[in-house]
Amino acid sequence: MNFLILVLFFCFLIFLYVIYLLSHDDFVILRRDVSMEKIFNAAFLFAIAGLFFSRITYIFFNPSPVFNSFLGFILFPYFPGLSMIGGVIGGFGFVYLYFKSRNLPIGRLMDFFAMALLSSYPAGLIGTLVLSRYPLSWPFYFSILLSIIALVIFIKYVLPFSLGGKLKDGTLSLIFFSSFSFIYILTNISLSNFREIINAENLLSFITLVASFSFLVRMEELIKHIYRK
Repeated sequence: MNFLILVLFFCFLIFLYVIYLLSHDDFVILRRDVSMEKIFNAAFLFAIAGLFFSRITYIFFNPSPVFNSFLGFILFPYFPGLSMIGGVIGGFGFVYLYFKSRNLPIGRLMDFFAMALLSSYPAGLIGTLVLSRYPLSWPFYFSILLSIIALVIFIKYVLPFSLGGKLKDGTLSLIFFSSFSFIYILTNISLSNFREIINAENLLSFITLVASFSFLVRMEELIKHIYRK
């Protein structure tokens, strides 16, 4: 058994804390009378759905007889294998439908969930580094650096613009999808020592990058802004 479950638990605590920090005094959340209980319920469902789709995606891309049994599927600490990009897509897809079915502020909450996940991601990588029993290669350190740089940029620029109303609700999450997909592709390529540029996970990440950037351009009407300038 590895220490993945401990890293995930630590990341989830950070995830919950950031969601609380952003949500509990937010004007849009207060105006819509959305209780923290509903938001935390969504956070737990996000975690469950993300873990499920992460496992499903990994097994789909990496089939093995050990995953054919129920125990082989659910005991991921003993039989490792999770797809981060699959978890992100599945988790956010699920909570999007959850927010929509309960008439919650979708864009605002998606932004907060994206910011919370981005905040917990570097901690997860660092936790993996600390608890790893084997020496890790330089690309892993490179992925930690990229995730920290992305977090700093979001905290210093993207989040203030979003909270200040300079960006539409939902824009932050689209920027997150685009940047995370790009970082994920770079990380995968570097971890393979540039031998495996095209694989299933990178293709899924590239599709996510293109789709999210297309929605971003449409939502913020970037082409019109560029044309006016």
